[in-house]
Amino acid sequence: MKSKLLLSALLLMTISLVKAQTVDEILANYFKSVGSVEKWKALQSMKASGNMNMQGMDFPFTMYSKRPNKMYMNIQVQGTEIVQAYDGTDVWMINPFAGGKDPVKMTPDESKEITDRNFEDEFIDYKAKGHELTLQGTEDVEGVKCHKIQMIKNKNNDKEDVTEIHYFDSENYVPIMVVSYARSGPMKGTETRTYLSDYQEVEGFMIPFSLEVKINGQTVQKLSYKEVKLNENMEDSLFAFPTK
Repeated sequence: MKSKLLLSALLLMTISLVKAQTVDEILANYFKSVGSVEKWKALQSMKASGNMNMQGMDFPFTMYSKRPNKMYMNIQVQGTEIVQAYDGTDVWMINPFAGGKDPVKMTPDESKEITDRNFEDEFIDYKAKGHELTLQGTEDVEGVKCHKIQMIKNKNNDKEDVTEIHYFDSENYVPIMVVSYARSGPMKGTETRTYLSDYQEVEGFMIPFSLEVKINGQTVQKLSYKEVKLNENMEDSLFAFPTK
């Protein structure tokens, strides 16, 4: 009886190791396709500009990102600028259409979707970051066979768990869809699907120039990059909450 239990335990352990190796193998191919881990670790900043489409209307935007987690985005709407930013401490915005031209800090609950983002790819050193990955087989996404990997962010640290499912093209090993779930507001718990496409080479990196967000099968937002610049100098003051 003991020998049977030992054999079963060894079998389960072997299956777990095979799964882990398979996930890491997919990620190794992913980084071969989009740029090496070393190159991504050396990347310090990214500036992307293009158009945001919402409700059939196009709005020019520029987005600045900088290590470790700073972000600044401005959107031009009918000659008026809307700003959303994160300086590493506070998420703030300026939205004249919502009542004023002064910058306003967002509440911690409203800020969750932004404060949990990092400049560095979450798949780099994912174990050290406390994330747990599980390979969930393959699945077709709009006719493309994909490896389906579930990521539970912060599973092994003291931060709030966040579940995402990433679909990697089984031929080119680039992500073509990410499933996530709204974490705050009236849409809390709602499934969101982000489709990534139009991969283009920028200074040795492969970057998706099209990101389309769908809820319940309907497109709610689409970003189309026209230009991406890497490692431009960005002062921290760009991201900081404005003070008078």
